[in-house]
Amino acid sequence: MAFSSIIIAVLLLCLLASGSIGPQADCDVYAATGSNFTVRLQHVLKDSDSLRWFQDENQIFYRRSKQVIRGKNYDVDSTGSLKLTQLTKDKSGRYTPQVHRADGTSAGDLPSVRLCVLDPVQKPKVTVTCDKTKVTFTCDAGQDEKIEWFMDGETVAEKEKTLTRPAEDVLNARFSCNVSNPVSSEISQPVQQDCIKP
Repeated sequence: MAFSSIIIAVLLLCLLASGSIGPQADCDVYAATGSNFTVRLQHVLKDSDSLRWFQDENQIFYRRSKQVIRGKNYDVDSTGSLKLTQLTKDKSGRYTPQVHRADGTSAGDLPSVRLCVLDPVQKPKVTVTCDKTKVTFTCDAGQDEKIEWFMDGETVAEKEKTLTRPAEDVLNARFSCNVSNPVSSEISQPVQQDCIKP
């Protein structure tokens, strides 16, 4: 028993280290804060049906026949799809519909959606640091943002926040960085090294 617990603990640690589980690992869809998103009801709804929507375990909408009991009538569209407006991060979660027919029987397990709400990235800025023979360019990206570097408009291999080059190799080169997350991307203004004058 103790041995199997150790194996399970090691497997969970490996999953955490690889990034396979975490706050965004199991998102079905992403949306930006301040945007709108509609969670589609994948069921043909009848006027006599009862419809419930849950965010995680919390019931956020309930309509029996045509009478709204919880939420507002404008929270769903004519198909029963849930309309989420002016998204904030607390709207992240699993959205699950439940439909019951007039006789009380369930329409079955309907597909749910795991929504992750993220802030759009900010426009990055590249700073230049000089060292005797090297130039370091730094992109001021956020923690979970993907970074892509450009030299004279061409992509370079490095994907880290800093990029170092021999000063003599980049005398007139212009560097910019692009930062992105699943909901947006922004590119910096290009900069040139000013350590060595050509």
